[in-house]
Amino acid sequence: MALPSFIPLLASLPILFPSATPSDLPPPAPNISVTPSKPQFLIGDAVSIVCAAPGPMSTDRIQGFRFTGTSGWVTDVRTSRSRFVHTFDVTGPRDGGFYSCSYTVLRRGRGQVHSLASQAVVVNVRDRPAQPNLTVTPSSVTVEGQPLVFFCVAPPGAAERRFGFFQEELEVTDGIQEDSGAGGVRLRVEKSDQNQTGNFSCRYEEMTEGRWIASYPSDAVQVIVKDPCPAPLLSVEPPSGVVAAGHRLLLSCAAPRRDFRRRFRFFRDGAEGDAGRRRRRRRERVGAALPAGFPGTGREFQLPGGGGGGRGLAGGPAQPGRGRGGLGGASPPAQFEFLPLVIGGVVGVALLLLGILLAAWLCRKRRGSSRWRGLSPGDDTGTFPMGNYEGAA
Repeated sequence: MALPSFIPLLASLPILFPSATPSDLPPPAPNISVTPSKPQFLIGDAVSIVCAAPGPMSTDRIQGFRFTGTSGWVTDVRTSRSRFVHTFDVTGPRDGGFYSCSYTVLRRGRGQVHSLASQAVVVNVRDRPAQPNLTVTPSSVTVEGQPLVFFCVAPPGAAERRFGFFQEELEVTDGIQEDSGAGGVRLRVEKSDQNQTGNFSCRYEEMTEGRWIASYPSDAVQVIVKDPCPAPLLSVEPPSGVVAAGHRLLLSCAAPRRDFRRRFRFFRDGAEGDAGRRRRRRRERVGAALPAGFPGTGREFQLPGGGGGGRGLAGGPAQPGRGRGGLGGASPPAQFEFLPLVIGGVVGVALLLLGILLAAWLCRKRRGSSRWRGLSPGDDTGTFPMGNYEGAA
């Protein structure tokens, strides 16, 4: 009975809910594939992503393709072909991840319309070999002419490796490389110069699937090569350098302060003498007094008097390869060791007595001198009164 009443309602459904036409739907998703088909790609591999629109395409005309990756990059390509291949070289793990594509068509009455996205394909990328560790001996701060040894050590591994050293971005070719197995290599610089001041690093390459794959570079090591050490200053006491037999002669060798440990050696006529070798028989004092404008440290040793008929030793600056020291002999007599103490004590007592007498004389003079009363407001400025004045008898 009630069925006729629903007929008008059913007839109005297409008006209330119009059916979708093919021109209102987006184009179907394309097909996507990766070539070559590998479970894992290496640094330097070429990867091709193929995107093809299903077809045939009715009246829609293809305008181009879009490729997207999970790393955030998007590439748009304009083409009228129904298939496009996007190729790139793998440079690192960032090139790995999931990829998809879509295409764009030109549709009558609607302009450009994007298709549905394709299924995702994955590209696995093998990371570079881990960075090595770089050290330098004996120190990263050295003096020109001294040797430097760089040691580059890679993490344990069985792959074939080759190493390289770099100053800033340039490969170091001067020096001798010494292999120490697959784990590391040494670079030996026999004589450093100031051109080697800078940041050094190293890296290695591993043979993988017939190709050398470079590792990440090591942390940089800063090397500082300073000027050569200046010549030391040699002085003699007494300054004349002439002493009688049996008297003491003191030689002092001083060098400017630097950032390195120092040791001093004394030579006579170009050869190291007994005093230079017998360190226990000489007296050394670090931080000896130096001439003005020559800050630094020094060492001294005593030369005891001996035979030779009063033969002396001339003082003056040290000449390269020819010093004025290194003389051996027995220890000086005991009286010469205590003589400066005795003289110093006598001079000290004399100065003390002289000071007491001078203080007493000044005190007596002040008691007998005139005293000035000074001026008061209203006093005559032409003259001023004096205190009691006693003339000398």
